[in-house]
Parts: sequence; structure tokens; C-alpha cells
Amino acid sequence: MPRTSHKTLTFPLAGVSRRGGYREQTRPFSAPWAVNVRGTGALESRERGGSRPGLSKVCATDLGSIAGLFPLVYLDSSGGRQHDLVYIGGGSLGTVRGSAATESDGSLQTAGGVTITTEDGTEIVFPSTVASACTITDTGAYSAAAMEGRLYLADSVLRVYNPVTGVVVAVVASSGTVPTGQPLVCNYRGRLVLGGANHLWYASRQGDASDWHFGADMDDRGRAVAGQVALAGHLGDVPTAMVPVQDKALVFACANSLWSLRGDPTDGAMAQISDELGVIAPGAWAVAPDGMMAFLSNDGVYMWGAGSSGAPVRFSEERVPGELREVSATTNTISMAYDPRGRGFHLFITPSAGAGTHWWLDVKRKAAWPVVMQADHQPTAVARVEGTGLADVVLGCSDGYLRKFDPDATDDDGTSIESHVLIGPIRIAGADVRDSRLDEIHGIMADLDGSVTWRVVLEDSAEAAVDAAVAGVTAALAGSTPAGVAGSGTWSNGRNRVARPRARGMWVVVWISSTTQWAYEAVAMVSRQLGRTR
Repeated sequence: MPRTSHKTLTFPLAGVSRRGGYREQTRPFSAPWAVNVRGTGALESRERGGSRPGLSKVCATDLGSIAGLFPLVYLDSSGGRQHDLVYIGGGSLGTVRGSAATESDGSLQTAGGVTITTEDGTEIVFPSTVASACTITDTGAYSAAAMEGRLYLADSVLRVYNPVTGVVVAVVASSGTVPTGQPLVCNYRGRLVLGGANHLWYASRQGDASDWHFGADMDDRGRAVAGQVALAGHLGDVPTAMVPVQDKALVFACANSLWSLRGDPTDGAMAQISDELGVIAPGAWAVAPDGMMAFLSNDGVYMWGAGSSGAPVRFSEERVPGELREVSATTNTISMAYDPRGRGFHLFITPSAGAGTHWWLDVKRKAAWPVVMQADHQPTAVARVEGTGLADVVLGCSDGYLRKFDPDATDDDGTSIESHVLIGPIRIAGADVRDSRLDEIHGIMADLDGSVTWRVVLEDSAEAAVDAAVAGVTAALAGSTPAGVAGSGTWSNGRNRVARPRARGMWVVVWISSTTQWAYEAVAMVSRQLGRTR
């Protein structure tokens, strides 16, 4: 009698892997490909796998072409503490508070601050606008830094936005000269730091963003100071990103090197962290609350304890796909953000035209999960916004609306989420010289979820099974009928009826897909061992 084999398949919690071998895997298992799924399912947030959370609108106002999103905390004219999200859309600057968006405008004033009015006493108002002069990438994205309740913008000249008056003006130096044409700005230890135009960086006087006098008394620790990121006697590289880590360190990232300034800019110590790895774009980094920094380099995604003396390490040695190596920073807008709800990092890679593949990086499992959204939802700017609860990651989408990942959203703002995951390949043959047949398969899905479509692909080698299944997912995403499917059906919530594909093959890939929200429990298979292969 032919021998019967029973297998129960666990969800591939290790995420997508395109670097390891096809035949052998260790726990936690990985998937050869997936789209719009995570190891932690949206239903009940359990580590059992399932579809990703959906997107919901933050506000109903079309903000235009969104090129910047910046959280700002300040005291209003009544002394109340406000948490606003400042946006730049189509060159106009405005704010979002709660679900309401307001385009800022200001009163025309004299140099002495007196409001100018018409003959009938009406104030003359004008929109608060800015014009990007980003020289690091071709995306026109903005860099901004909050300091003392104001937002400083790295424009063609340094500008400051006052949320109380709604006015955007150029920063006028009280001492020295404000550096111009600097595309990067950050706040470190109460100083504005500018850079990115060349190998030099500039820091204002501590607590005074208008003092840029670099020839002040050398004994004055609070003075304005300038420097470069380089070893002694060498010409430094041009910074592509500046990352302040609380008041502990200021990270200067170049395209292929990483530097850390520990302490104050006047007397701190500059150390080279890596002479090979850097950050490829101004927004291609994010820092978790514990100080862990994730960044996209030319060699893929790396992690680093920001401010430490240790070297960066790969996010995952075996699982980060080759698509994340040598990503173009000139043809894509690249943004990252830490999401405390999922305890991971979002990596958004938005091409200048069309829709891109984005990534969810699960820190605990070191798992990378691809994310696909419709063309109108492609992120052009991203911000992590603090509120009364956990912070939200807000996306400025290509259609002009703000959206966020919402665990209660079952779709992407009215658009169904198409999710796919390939489980396997699994050898059902007893040996490489034996044939086999998949006799039974049945799925156990989470309660109170939507239905999924299951398919099985069987081939005589692990690689052939994976290739056929990946081709099937590609065809399905393009709206075509996948080929090479040996059996298929539908599973709903709970335990489902047994299906009997009775399909021959030595290796099998189980393909689960859906356009509804779902979560995984288990898949059980029964196979029958046949004779020797020819």
C-alpha cells in the first residue's frame, strides 16, 4: 500500500526571502513572495499572519501636490498646547488639526511688525508659500525642523513659519550671515543645523536661530559653528541626511559613509561609523523610540543603535530582497517612518510615475513584507504624528489626500486590498527519486474574517514550483488568469471542508489570496507516496 504523509503548514512569519535556497528552511519559515500581508494579522493583532491593515482618510480636504509633512507642537495665542500637522501642497503651506485642514495666510506688515491695512481698515493678507530648492534629489521634497514652537524650512533661503500668525518669512541674521541653498535642516541641542549643499555643515548659536556668526569667542560654547564630515586633512563628502538622536548625537549620513557627532557641535567628538554604508536620500531613515535607527543604503536596509560606537548591521542577512539594493534616489521619493502600532518600520519607495512596491519591516521577526497600493495612494510625503495615544504614520498621497494605516480599516479608503502569500515550497515526496500525489488539503482560517482563495502549484522541483507560483501572482496582480494551478477553492472563517486535488508532483506551493481582511490559523495536507520517478 502506498504510504500516506500528513503535513500542517505554519504561516511564513520570517517574511519574504529571495536570497536563501529553495529546498531547505529553518523556523521561522519564509515565503518566496507575498503582497499586502504581515506576520501579525490585522484581526486581533495576533502573530499568526494575515492581511495588512487598510488605509483611512485623515481629513476630507484635497491638499494638492503634497511635498512635505511636518508635525509641530506649539502654544497658541491663549497659551493652549497644540499638535498640528504642517503640510506643503503645491507650494502653499497649511495645517491640519484633527480632521480639519487650513491653508495659512498672513497679514502684510512693515519691517517693524505693524500690520498694513487698506483705507477702510481691512488687513492685506497673502498665502504662506514656499518654493523648493532641493539639490539632493529631483523629487522636490522639503526638509524642515521644529524649534521653540516654530517650523524652519530648508528652502532656497532658510525660512521660518510661525503657527500663531500664519506667516512664513525668511530668517534674518542678527549676527553673521545665514547660509543659503542648504537643502537639509534639523534641530540638535537647541541649534539649527544646515547642510547638504556641499561638504560643509553649519550650526546656529544655541537657542538663537538668527545668530550665524562663526567668528565668535572660541571660549563661548554656545557660539555658531561650522564643520565638515571627514577625517583630519581630508575633503568631506556631501551629507544626504542629518539625523538628530535626542541630545545625544547628530548623525551625518552621506551616500556611502556614516558619521556621528557626539556632544555639542562646538566641543563634541566626530567619529566615522562606516566608510561603506550611508543613507541614499534625505527621508530614507527612521528612528524608533529606543534609539534604533533603520536606513536604506545602496546595499539594502541596515539597522544601527544611533549614537553607539558599533557598526550598522543588515536588517536581515538572508531575507531582504535584492530589489532593495541600489534603489535610485533620483527617480523615487523615499521615506521611512517607525510605526509603534506594528512595532516596525515603513519603507516607502514611490516612483516619479506609476505605482511602486513599498515595504513593511517587522523588527521582531526581521521580516520584510511587500506592500502595494493603488496609484492614487502612492506616498509623496510621510510624517509620524504624536497624539493622545500611540503615534500614527500619516501619508501624503499622490491624489492630494492624507491617509493613515488604520487597524479598523478593512480596505484602502474604499478600495479593496488585494493580498497574496505563497507558503512553501514543501516537499511531499518521500525522496528525490520518488513521485507523490497531493490527495487532500483543508484550511483553518481565523473567525470573523473574510473568505480567501486557495490554490496549489505542484512541480518536480522546489525552484520550478516557486517560479510557477510567483508567475501566477504576477498574472493575478495584472488582472490575468494564472496558469499552472493544480487545484483551487475557497476557504471562509473557521475550519473548512476537505478538498481533494489529487494532483501529482514532488514539491508544492500553497497560494492564498483575498480581497477581504483575513487571518491565518493552519493548512493541513495529506499526500500519498507513489513509485519511483522516471
